Amino acid sequence: MKKALLILLILATTNFAQVVFSESFNYSDSPADSLKAHNWSLSGTNNLNPLMVTSPGLSLTDYYSAGNATTLKESGQDVYQKFSPITSGVVYFSFLINVSSTSSIGDYFIAISPSSSQTNYYARVHLKSSNNGFSIGISKNNELAGGYEYGKTTYNFNTTYLVVVKHSLLAGAKNDEERIFVFSNNVPSTEPAISEVGPYVETTKNDPTDIAHVTIRQGGSFSGGVMTNPGPTLKLDEIRIATSWKDLLVPTDVKENSIPTQFQLNQNYPNPFNPETIISYQLPESKFVTLKVYDVLGNEISTLVNELQNAGMYHYTFSTLQNSLPSGIYIYKLQAGNFVSVKKMMLVK
Repeated sequence: MKKALLILLILATTNFAQVVFSESFNYSDSPADSLKAHNWSLSGTNNLNPLMVTSPGLSLTDYYSAGNATTLKESGQDVYQKFSPITSGVVYFSFLINVSSTSSIGDYFIAISPSSSQTNYYARVHLKSSNNGFSIGISKNNELAGGYEYGKTTYNFNTTYLVVVKHSLLAGAKNDEERIFVFSNNVPSTEPAISEVGPYVETTKNDPTDIAHVTIRQGGSFSGGVMTNPGPTLKLDEIRIATSWKDLLVPTDVKENSIPTQFQLNQNYPNPFNPETIISYQLPESKFVTLKVYDVLGNEISTLVNELQNAGMYHYTFSTLQNSLPSGIYIYKLQAGNFVSVKKMMLVK
């Protein structure tokens, strides 16, 4: 009876992520596999140094990642993708980076833009060398003198970081606000009050009416045919765009209206957790699915799913708000047909 009551006190609700765009570069890394072969379009006319799918991908502890990555060099091809326009509220976009080098002058390598003009960039993310590492900065548009803003932290080369960029579409003119958050681990489940960069407002530049593109840029300035300011060299992975912090951090490598290509159970997020965490998985085909939670002794705590499900991406919230589960390790198990996967999670009170 005690176990039955405990099961009733566990809450499980479906939460489909409002991820507007997601790119995990989960493709082959063959010599001919460029981003242009995977729905990325050329920005401008420069086809030198094409952006390719490169292996391996980047990873961060307790942060979901899949597939490969792409590598940006000092200068070359720029590419972009379009997504459903975000016309109000907040636009978050995030990505994993691992920087090898950048110049002391600095340059931007990724940006977002409105539906009216893909090359009218906003929230340009800059990198420049600092001490023995690099710092990260932002510019709202194309301001230079007196414009853009860098954070004060020096980050390490050859280290993976999660970067979260926030652009607030505010009522009024020339007052949109931008921020940058950077994490090397322990990604918070809610937006921190303090950001690495910002709040940054550039009042001399017009605000966008919406956001509908993301562009990857291989910068670099030349003078007389000689590169005088090389763009950053880095690996880039897990680009996501969403309208809330929570949705941004829900693991998914599936674009809108697409079908997963493999069975997969993801690490819960956040982990450790208190009082709730998100468990997600993907199905490439319809299967009868069970998703259960156990304690370390193998006792079943809760059945979250026990039904036939269609192909797709699923997210469930496992909450301990109304029960007395002790802190410790718990196990969750997914079975979909013959596919079985088990992972651990930690409750900390």
